[in-house]
Amino acid sequence: MSPRALKLLLFGAFAILCLHGLIWDSPTVDEFTHLPAGYFYLKTGDFDLAARTPPLIKVLAALPLMPLDPQIRTVKPARESAWYPWLLGTDFMQRNRPVYDRLFLLGRLPIVALGLLMGLIVYLWARDLYGPAAGVVALTFFAFNPTLIAHSHLVTADVGAATFLVLALYAFYRWALQPTPLRMLATGLALGVAQLAKGTAVLLYPILLLLLVIWIVRGERPVGRRLGAFAAMVVLSLVVLNAGYLFQGTGRPLGSFDFQSRFMKGIAGHLPSALPMPLPAPYLEGFDGVRLDAEAGEFPNYLFGRWSRQGTPLYYLVCLLFKTPLPLLAACLLAPFARLRPRPRLELYAGLPLAILLISYAVLTGNVNYGIRHILSAFPLLFIYASRLTPFVLERSLAVRRAALGGLLLYPLSALIATPNTIDYFNLLARGRGDEILLDSNLDWGQGLKRLRTYMNHQGIDRIGLAYFGHVDPTLYGIDAYLPTPDQPGLVAVSANFLHGYGYMTFAGGRMVPVPAGAYTWIARYPRVADLGGGLFIYRIGP
Repeated sequence: MSPRALKLLLFGAFAILCLHGLIWDSPTVDEFTHLPAGYFYLKTGDFDLAARTPPLIKVLAALPLMPLDPQIRTVKPARESAWYPWLLGTDFMQRNRPVYDRLFLLGRLPIVALGLLMGLIVYLWARDLYGPAAGVVALTFFAFNPTLIAHSHLVTADVGAATFLVLALYAFYRWALQPTPLRMLATGLALGVAQLAKGTAVLLYPILLLLLVIWIVRGERPVGRRLGAFAAMVVLSLVVLNAGYLFQGTGRPLGSFDFQSRFMKGIAGHLPSALPMPLPAPYLEGFDGVRLDAEAGEFPNYLFGRWSRQGTPLYYLVCLLFKTPLPLLAACLLAPFARLRPRPRLELYAGLPLAILLISYAVLTGNVNYGIRHILSAFPLLFIYASRLTPFVLERSLAVRRAALGGLLLYPLSALIATPNTIDYFNLLARGRGDEILLDSNLDWGQGLKRLRTYMNHQGIDRIGLAYFGHVDPTLYGIDAYLPTPDQPGLVAVSANFLHGYGYMTFAGGRMVPVPAGAYTWIARYPRVADLGGGLFIYRIGP
């Protein structure tokens, strides 16, 4: 097979695996709000709604909906509560029931495209650093990573943010190789677009500054021109950020904001209240909300069977350990020890951001430990860095090369076996009990309703007990269900989160109803009949 055909095959495999999950997964908890919010922005130009996540990815996802002209409430309350985006999502679902599933099928397609763009950047950067063979290896790591596939077909900001973050880093790397005005402009634009994707992209500014300082310390000249170019990149990125919000609230005085997080209150306390802010008001308010969540937490965190309101720095290390296919995990562990001669120029531009991002996510996310998706921005750099083993292995003995090739050929099996249940993928270290290690968007995010409908069809079941973690009305998929109780014998479908005691909400009886913590843990006393995937288990209640 020619190298060109192999690359096309890898991109095609990734797209097909994404489309498989795209079709099978019912709308997840965050998608339920992201897609209608993006459509709301397109209809109103008002970015105050659900401001914790910047608007770009949500708007891109909502664009394919325009020809269908779905109905949406465009009047929002004077003061938005934390739950209002989900209330809007419920209203959006009720107004568009006949086409609701189709809206999400269309809205997910731009996310698949962003995932493919990430793959292209991964291939190009790995090829530049370590050679064409390494580019193909990095592309293989990308194409068959179950977690990346899982989130590349969902209307959330995680994959888009990872794509634009690595695009900004790659553009800066290319500018470092050849600091032309055109490459400077490209870096500034990419840096601004990354800020419009997710608030965590603000980490790019100190990362790029640190790389520039290291470059200068190593003797690169002229210093003044490099610093001036970096300042121009920052200014251009801020222009792009403000333009993405249509300059909504740009220039508002600092004293007019009612910040809630300690972080933003601390900044505001050291600056004049009359200072006009050079950033959009919804961006600042959303960033404040994100920091408030990190400081106080929204929901309990789950790790190794225990719920807690306090996060742990080890959380994302555990996520990587149990949700990374073993061949990639081995490559990541061995890559730092590969001695390359000559060492690729500017290899630091991929390795250092990877280390900083992983450490920053562990420290800055505070009490928000909800899933591996929160460190997805590190994944493309992880693939690139793991591929540095390639030139090292190619210079070793035949036995070493065969072992490495065997591991690489086994790697796709993780995604192929898991699909379409890629959200709830765990590697062999979890021994089939991932729900006892991690929950939330690592496993059960409300994506299993279509699987339940298929199971009911195969088993000839007309009505079933259902404790479903999610906001979508099960009747949209023809599921006739009741909330389980111990005195009602029969088959029961239960979401993993509820099985382990999570307190949240569910849609039942035509409305959202609260689910107290521990409400469905009693189901675990009965025999498990089936694991449907998508975070849903079947139990038989009674004799």
